[in-house]
Amino acid sequence: MFRQTDMSIWQGRLDHESDNSHFRIFQSIHNNPDIASDYAILGYAIDEGVRLNKGRIGAKQGLEAIRRAFANLPNLSDRQFIDYGNYYCEDESLLDVQKQFGDKVADILHKHKMTFLIGGGHDIAYAQYLGMRKLYPNDSIGVINIDAHFDTRHEEYPTSGTSFSYILEDGHNNGYLVLGIQRAGNTKALFEYAEQKNIDYVLADDLQGNMNSVIEKIDSFIEQYDHILLTLCMDVIDSAYAPGVSAPAVFGLTPFQVNTILQTVMKSEKVNNFSIAEMNPEYDNDQRTAKLIAQIMHRTIF
Repeated sequence: MFRQTDMSIWQGRLDHESDNSHFRIFQSIHNNPDIASDYAILGYAIDEGVRLNKGRIGAKQGLEAIRRAFANLPNLSDRQFIDYGNYYCEDESLLDVQKQFGDKVADILHKHKMTFLIGGGHDIAYAQYLGMRKLYPNDSIGVINIDAHFDTRHEEYPTSGTSFSYILEDGHNNGYLVLGIQRAGNTKALFEYAEQKNIDYVLADDLQGNMNSVIEKIDSFIEQYDHILLTLCMDVIDSAYAPGVSAPAVFGLTPFQVNTILQTVMKSEKVNNFSIAEMNPEYDNDQRTAKLIAQIMHRTIF
């Protein structure tokens, strides 16, 4: 099910009503698809996949918190934004809604420099892939997932833990790189599947210190593919920085490490969409996680 965003969510400090050098994001966002926009937001207000994966539900409430945090940040270069609204899983199967979301992704990607897909559970990544695959049926797609988990479980139905096995088993020219894997967060079977499928991954421990080798690995991976599907699961970030997630991490990454990864990927110019998943406001503290996501989006743009 699709619904438009309540645009009253977009509020912030008003420094000036007409001089755009004082504008914040909330003064530059609309929901009219006929207005040319550099950046777009599409919401995946769904945590059914988290429930099916036996996780802590609540991520479907995260979209409003993210929008509110993003609204008050400065618009540093007079960018225009469109908010397309949200998809919900109510009277339909998760897979059906993923397909609907994917259809919308395919329809809007070419219209914007960057489309932010905000969740919601990490099953958003499979919906994101369906959209990219529809738009680029014959091209290669490299998936870069910043995540503590492989999310390559095998189930008869999609969950937040199956997105990337579904993508890898799709039969197209797809590759998979995961950055931030936790040894304590993945079973031996998942590591074995990673070896079988030639999944590239970097452990969270190996992201400490010098990032040069990691940057080289990312660049080498990107060179192999026509398009990059970029996705961030917020549980990769240490819970000291991101407490409001479905599965909080200890020994997780810092925001600075994540930012370095994102800036490396973005400079390739093979990315036109970016999903952010698993923000759960029920467990957030002083809106730290929502504000962190807003800052990540802001740094991606400016």
